[in-house]
Amino acid sequence: MNKRALPFFISLTLLLPIGIFFYVWNYYAINIPKWDDHALKAFLVEYIQASTFSEKLQALLRQHNEHRISLTRVFTLLDYILFDGLSFKRLMLYGNLLLIGILGLWGLLLHKNAKPYYTLLPVPFIWLTLAHYENMYWGMAAIQNFGVVVLAAWTLFCCISRSRNLFLLSLALAVITCLTSGNGLLVLPIGAVTLFLAPRWRRLLAWLVMSGVLLFGYFNWYTRSPANPEATFGVGKYIKGFLYFLGSFAESLPVNDHFFVCLLFGGILFLVAMSIISTTLFRIIRNRYEYDFAKITDLFCLGVLLFILGTTALVVYSRVGFGLEGLLTSRYKIYSFLLLLVAYLYIVIPIRGSFLSPYVSGIIFLNVLYSLFSNHYHLVDASNLRKFQTTQRFNWTYTDRSLKPFKDQRLAGKLVEDSPVFYQSWLPLLPQASQSQTAGDTAGIKTMFAATAIRQGTQSIDIQNNTYISNRLQDSGVYILLSSAERYYLFPTNRSRNTNRKQLLLHQQYFAPGFSSSIPFAEIKPGTYALGMVWQQGEKTGIVMGKDSIDSKQVLTKTIRTNW
Repeated sequence: MNKRALPFFISLTLLLPIGIFFYVWNYYAINIPKWDDHALKAFLVEYIQASTFSEKLQALLRQHNEHRISLTRVFTLLDYILFDGLSFKRLMLYGNLLLIGILGLWGLLLHKNAKPYYTLLPVPFIWLTLAHYENMYWGMAAIQNFGVVVLAAWTLFCCISRSRNLFLLSLALAVITCLTSGNGLLVLPIGAVTLFLAPRWRRLLAWLVMSGVLLFGYFNWYTRSPANPEATFGVGKYIKGFLYFLGSFAESLPVNDHFFVCLLFGGILFLVAMSIISTTLFRIIRNRYEYDFAKITDLFCLGVLLFILGTTALVVYSRVGFGLEGLLTSRYKIYSFLLLLVAYLYIVIPIRGSFLSPYVSGIIFLNVLYSLFSNHYHLVDASNLRKFQTTQRFNWTYTDRSLKPFKDQRLAGKLVEDSPVFYQSWLPLLPQASQSQTAGDTAGIKTMFAATAIRQGTQSIDIQNNTYISNRLQDSGVYILLSSAERYYLFPTNRSRNTNRKQLLLHQQYFAPGFSSSIPFAEIKPGTYALGMVWQQGEKTGIVMGKDSIDSKQVLTKTIRTNW
């Protein structure tokens, strides 16, 4: 290939996973707050109503669980000011764009180590996948969880850079990192360690002064988060959780036992990390480098690995009480991927000559294959999450049978941009279905309803269908409708992954036959309900209603205490 055309071709290839990532994000993203997102509305109210600078600053710095999410709040405030209304979808976009910062940093590291442009190709294919779906589609989490990783990496790079200006930038980045998420505080001791090993004594002194001032301000009015469970677990469970966390990237590999493969790869990656750390420390102590940037690369990778292992230790300690399976959740996987990227640097940088191209080509192939597995595996999660969000909005918007949207007249209710949702077009069909039991395009819906098992338990209504087949995406699918004398409720049905790899990869049949749903009584008012079904097929909608057959009960729920 022509030497001038090659960089252009490589750039196009790099854009491919980036384009796929943001296309899929946009396809499922919707302007609906999720869980902690509601706290951002409370922040805007507090900030707008604050009459003094100190009150506004306090609103920006206020503790959220164990974190200070000031960066997220700044993005929230700027979005509200610039667009005259807050959009949670735009907050997701800002957080997802932060991920590109790692591609830029890894490109810089490879370039400074005299590696060809094409050695960057494996990075976006494994870094940008639907494995991050939970953070991707959650405004607060996207900025906080993606932001702290990217900012920490850049902070650790800048602080040991030869450039004085970059070091000064690292001081500012360290402050922002600490005010993005709780584990951002780890950059303070890690930065000090890397500067000590460099050694850069004046910089170390400046870093320690900055760290002392920041820590005093951070913890001066800090309280322990009431949301975390008490640490009541054994050493074995902690070690298992630690390895699950590190190996969580492997969940989407095409194997039957996902827990075992995550545990296995977690153990392998832990050994790889310890091997890199010990080798790096040995080289730094000997201080015999062929070129200056090699030492900077070693110090940077050491810092990033310490950040990953430190974060893992903290998260497992504070979250293992919720159950080991929670450590495989999507929002923590970014640290597993970051560890893979550091390992990639240690594979590719030492290789020289004609061996480099075959090695990189093999890694590109494996990463593209992984990207394919990951996107197919987590597409079901993204689809189920969107249905959860849209139905949650239905239930807090339509609070009586008139189906007039509830308008929050408080300031908080006027801050968020309104966005259309798919069910607004078939709201007029609901009263018709309540009267005549069917409405809309009902072809096949009665048969599907008859083939669906409905069981009323003591805590919930459990629904199971094993015959429904459809691979329509986004808002298409089956929804459960509850109708009482007072109001309607809408709940999603969850689809399962298709475990037949031939059907999945060759025929794009993402979902296994059937669907399920569990409706906790805690989420509906006590009363008698008719249970029905809404079948959305592209632009077509069919509704069928059963008779009054569900009696919900008052159920006591355990609430999680928060400090926001």
